[in-house]
Amino acid sequence: MTTCITKQAAELRRAIGLLSRRFKSAEAEVGSGKLLNPLDMQILLFVADQPTCMATEVARHLMVAATTMSSATDRLTRQGLLSRERPDDNRRAVSLSLTDAGQAYVSALVRVQTDHCQSMLEKLSPEERDQFIRIFAKISYYDY
Repeated sequence: MTTCITKQAAELRRAIGLLSRRFKSAEAEVGSGKLLNPLDMQILLFVADQPTCMATEVARHLMVAATTMSSATDRLTRQGLLSRERPDDNRRAVSLSLTDAGQAYVSALVRVQTDHCQSMLEKLSPEERDQFIRIFAKISYYDY
C-alpha cells in the first residue's frame, strides 16, 4: 500500500509541477511587459479580492514575513501595480489597493488562467469535470 501511495504521490507532484508551469506561462500571455514572481501575483490577486486590505492581512494569508511583504509591496508599487496608504487612524498600518494598471493586470491574468482551466477541463466528460473539481477542492483546502 505504501509503495502504491508513494508512486501516486510522485505522479501527483509531477502533474502539479506541469500545472504550475502552465499557470506561470499564462503570465507571459498577459502582456504586461514585466514578468512577476509567484508571490507578487498572489499579492495582486488577494488585493483584487480584498480591496483596501492591510499589508499584514496579506502577509498572514500568504504566510510570509513582514519584511518579505514589505519588499514585495515596494516592488509592486515601483511597477505601478499597487498603491499603499497609511490610514489616518493608524499610521503604522499600510492599506493596499490596486492601481488601474494593477487592476488591468489582474483582470488579464485571471482571464488567461481561466482560459487555461477551461481548455484542461474540456478534455474531461461533464461527469469527470464535476468529480475532478470536487476532489481537487477537497484536497486544496488545507487547515493550517
